[in-house]
Amino acid sequence: MPELPVPERIYKRVFFLGVLNGIFFNVSGVFLSASTIIPLFISNLTDSKIIIGLASSTENIGWYLPQIVAAGLTLHHSRQLGIYKQAAYFRIVSFLLLVLTVFLLPLKNPALCLVLFLLLLTFYALSGGMAGIAFMDIVGRSVPSYRRGSFFGLRMTIGGALGILAGLVVNSLLVEYEYPVNFGVIFLLALVFIALGLFSFFFIQEPELKNPRAKRSLVENIKEAYSFFQSDQNYKTLFWVRTATSSFLLGYPFYIIFAKQVMLYPAGSAGIFVSYEMGGYLVSNLLWAYLSDRVSNRLVMLLSAISAALAPCFVLISFAVRLPLHLFALSFFLLGATASGLWVGFINYLLEIAPEDHRPLYLGFLNSLVALTLFLPLLGGTILQLSSYQFFFALILGLALLSVFMAYRLYKSQSSQAG
Repeated sequence: MPELPVPERIYKRVFFLGVLNGIFFNVSGVFLSASTIIPLFISNLTDSKIIIGLASSTENIGWYLPQIVAAGLTLHHSRQLGIYKQAAYFRIVSFLLLVLTVFLLPLKNPALCLVLFLLLLTFYALSGGMAGIAFMDIVGRSVPSYRRGSFFGLRMTIGGALGILAGLVVNSLLVEYEYPVNFGVIFLLALVFIALGLFSFFFIQEPELKNPRAKRSLVENIKEAYSFFQSDQNYKTLFWVRTATSSFLLGYPFYIIFAKQVMLYPAGSAGIFVSYEMGGYLVSNLLWAYLSDRVSNRLVMLLSAISAALAPCFVLISFAVRLPLHLFALSFFLLGATASGLWVGFINYLLEIAPEDHRPLYLGFLNSLVALTLFLPLLGGTILQLSSYQFFFALILGLALLSVFMAYRLYKSQSSQAG
């Protein structure tokens, strides 16, 4: 076995607590699902597809967008855990205020509730983005490349298994409690698991970076990161493949709206859909972890793109034949498989190609660029507002097929380079 990059006790502690962190966050993601819970809640406050798309993309945009700034703040530190902890406290406070907003305001003042919900979700997400670089740098320094597939796979697989049970809880809450108490309890449960996830990572032993870089301005960091983007062909190609595959996000929050408005499935079906989505995480991660560790992260991205192309097919078929609820729910299974595969393949490949002394810049710059693709649900809402569901999901299918072609090109070109 290759030599570990840090002492074994540090590696084991980071691995175990990092997996535990991911399990809690994956369960919290069921109660904060951008494909089901958030669009369903927002649809009670507004009919605007554009705002629904914006709300559903807020968490991911906030996590990715500030990472080039976060990279500049972390590069010159020999340890990153302190930055992670500061961001964690801010995340917990902002989300606690969000929960109170959901309990108190939807019936009294829906417009104010909508504004505060979006603002607080943005604050929560931005602080998550600041913590994200610190987390990834610690993992990159502590967990060797041949174990990262298992690391992220275990986070998602165990979290996905528990997430299926959490989906049943969501189903029960939506049926048993009146609005908005049902959503208030759902978001309160999200807060509990978010806090458990954040605090669990507090207890790692972080390896010290022996030669941290000198502090530099944001402009200098962006210029240097852009030079890497220009000179490293793998880095640049990875961005374009990630961007193309992200086209599935156009429709991400609108499967549940389609199910509610067109298919007229019962209200509690959201819990069933989120269970299927987490099932996609669970089952696919057994495959993603194996392929990432033993074969190639490039293959993970290719198969994720194929999964993204299959998901809208269930919506398009339903225009010709009414699908039973559990058959339509397979589209959510594929969305879960796509999201998890895209995460495992992308982040592990990025960690693989990033030089250790430039890792925060590599991560921060590309993640900030990727954040632009996370506005796609907002664009999707605009397109849907101006067109029809048939046109909208046919467009998503076409873009997904294009992403399969691009991911296949990445797979072929990099296989040839490797071999």
